[in-house]
Amino acid sequence: MHGHGMSISCKTLSDAVSSTWDFSDEAELVVAHSGSLRVIASDGFQAFTLREGEGVFIPPRTISSIIAADNSAEIHTISFPLLLLWEDAESIVYRKYSETLLAIPGAVSLSPAAAASAEQAYLTIKDRGYCFELIARNLITSVLITILQENERGSVPQKVFSNDRMLRMMTFIKEHYSDAITLHDIAEAANVSERECLRTFRKAIGTSPVQYLISYRLMEGIKLIEGTDLQIAEISYRIGFESPSHFSRSFRASYGFSPSQWRRRSL
Repeated sequence: MHGHGMSISCKTLSDAVSSTWDFSDEAELVVAHSGSLRVIASDGFQAFTLREGEGVFIPPRTISSIIAADNSAEIHTISFPLLLLWEDAESIVYRKYSETLLAIPGAVSLSPAAAASAEQAYLTIKDRGYCFELIARNLITSVLITILQENERGSVPQKVFSNDRMLRMMTFIKEHYSDAITLHDIAEAANVSERECLRTFRKAIGTSPVQYLISYRLMEGIKLIEGTDLQIAEISYRIGFESPSHFSRSFRASYGFSPSQWRRRSL
């Protein structure tokens, strides 16, 4: 659902689904609506657990992973561009505060009051009442003010290392996952050797580029399994697997179910 540049989603996460690393060009607020979540950031592998009612802020282009810490957990998310709050990209105010927020590594835990404001913003956008865009924007701004003030006091950690290479390679995978891409192709996207590509992935997210590619394809496959009536064979080709059998083997190895069984569970 969208509103003046804001989008919201409600997702149910399962501990049966393996951790998937990703990033967004937009900022995100995430609140644990039920259950517990495990939040991991690639910069320094900072990790913490969110319980019901607790939340995090994830800056744009920050590689992170959110998984269920219990059997399942439901999360509410709001995605928005920072320009939504400061609409002139050339303004001193935008440069001052956006640069500060972009320098924050990974997910930053929210205070109870800030998490409550984030949840209220989610409900405001969902209900789409009169002036919902303005009300939600004010709530989101209040959350970011809290984060900026904490950063000014030095209670928010700074980036441990630059992940520009990772972002370029992960962007390439996200844009070409349905193609027959290789380790060489992924490394070339960041102008590094295959060995350096492997080292960078291992250091940042603890897995190989090819395994990340497979995991990303599987997550895209879940979207099609749950959201469309496409045949499993058609889905396998759409997401880059060379055969339905390879898709099914990889899916079962990761999730413990075949794609068909997953579809029946989600109905």
